[in-house]
Amino acid sequence: MSLTIRERGTTVFHSIQANPNQGLQALASATGIPKSSVHRHQQAIQRRAQHPESAWWETDTGSAWLKRLVVFSLFFFGIKHGIGVAEVSQFLKALRLDLHVGCSPSALARVKQQLKDTIEAYGAAQAEHCQPEAGQGICVGGDEVFFGLPVLVLAELASGYLFTEVQCEDRSYETWTEQIQHWWSQAGWECHFMVSDRAKALIKLATEGLGCVSVADWFHALRSLGQPIGRALGHQQARLAQQMKTLTAQREVTTREAKRVELDQALAGLSTQSDLLDQDQQRYHQAMTTLTLSLHPFHLDTQAPQTVSDITPTFQTALTPLRDLGQTYGGQKAAQAIDSFEQHLPDIARGLQAWWQWALQSLAAQTPSIDVQNWVLGVLLPWVYWQQQMDKTHHPELKAHYQQAVNKAAHQLVSHPLTQSMPADDRHVWIDWARWMANNYQRTSSAVEGRNGYLTRLHHSGRGFSPQTLKVLTIIHNFHLKRPDGTTAAQRLFGYDFPDLVEWVVDQMGDLPLARQSLKAQQPNPFHLEGFPA
Repeated sequence: MSLTIRERGTTVFHSIQANPNQGLQALASATGIPKSSVHRHQQAIQRRAQHPESAWWETDTGSAWLKRLVVFSLFFFGIKHGIGVAEVSQFLKALRLDLHVGCSPSALARVKQQLKDTIEAYGAAQAEHCQPEAGQGICVGGDEVFFGLPVLVLAELASGYLFTEVQCEDRSYETWTEQIQHWWSQAGWECHFMVSDRAKALIKLATEGLGCVSVADWFHALRSLGQPIGRALGHQQARLAQQMKTLTAQREVTTREAKRVELDQALAGLSTQSDLLDQDQQRYHQAMTTLTLSLHPFHLDTQAPQTVSDITPTFQTALTPLRDLGQTYGGQKAAQAIDSFEQHLPDIARGLQAWWQWALQSLAAQTPSIDVQNWVLGVLLPWVYWQQQMDKTHHPELKAHYQQAVNKAAHQLVSHPLTQSMPADDRHVWIDWARWMANNYQRTSSAVEGRNGYLTRLHHSGRGFSPQTLKVLTIIHNFHLKRPDGTTAAQRLFGYDFPDLVEWVVDQMGDLPLARQSLKAQQPNPFHLEGFPA
């Protein structure tokens, strides 16, 4: 097999390093390369040796690292973050690499296209391992994000795996059904519920297309409920703060005693209003927090399993202060938001019921022992569930509540007789099952919302998507992005240890383009006059 130009140059470099006093004929004999080519490579090496690090790029190790640097720069900056090849070109030139590899925007654009093709090849190569087990349960979430055309996004919520991410002409039920056929038609999936907003096409997709329960998105529901009251409270707080700032500034400059007294009285009245407003805002936040802490499979204090009938009274109790606040803040919009929230409560609660049916069905398939089933559902699963909730949230108040729930659940777990008598290996098996089952409780489609935000940024940065670009971004999401535990979405869903995407890709990429010196740079400046700077 004939050597490439880069390999021949490296061979000549190694021969020169081994014996710098060798002549052309000796080097040609040692390398097996014609003497004219050896001379040409010698001159090229001398032209590139302009910096202290230049010699390292001529070695095998340096050349391999240079390839990784260029490919990964295009992968992480150019594809994942939407930075143009012109900016990447400037970055590589700033690293003084333009004498060793082609760094022009056109050269990098060709490498970027080759990189996209290779990522697509990776996705095709891993398709055979992306097959569900018979009866494998999933929960999905769907939404649309709008650019020139809507992008339909449907993800498995527990793992984060993207089943569908494609631009379409419309977002009707028929279009959604057409787009999910490439994965839903595979035998083995059992979708237990789908979380979405109340778009009619998505509701129909869940109930008829996937044959599962349609669950109202908790994030959208809470946001719509709290927005009128929260916005009105915020506006009034800002207005009072501005008024107090203005009066305070007037008081500092006035010299009339009567005016000072008048301003002090006005400030005292505003301070009283501010205190009442703070109390109302505290009631508002407390009611919203109560709602958030109520929609869980287990009671926060008793750790007892919760059903729809258990959480309904708590919801009604939390809505009472919101109705009172809505009369002062938000008016008609607040009343409509509360009525709409109440109408969606049955759709919200369906997710809790569907999850419990899933848990009971899966647990019965794992063990026929009633004692073990009761221990898992009533003792082990609450402890695992609250741990996951505590790790997920960054809100200090919610984290404190979940930490207390973890402590109570841990006390019940340790004191239970079956915990002490069960072999350690069996306990680990049940802990793994509990983690999987707890992760399957999804009450929002926030993973899809986050994906929409990511696509929006890239869309504006790159002025649109080509079908290949969107497909490449989907492969990167499924097989490259990792959670803190080091797993990708595909690993979590299919239980297979897929090869590392970036390492696979860099191994499949060919040689980088060679550096080319512009003819324009070699020509003399026709406007240069002797005695004047060029």
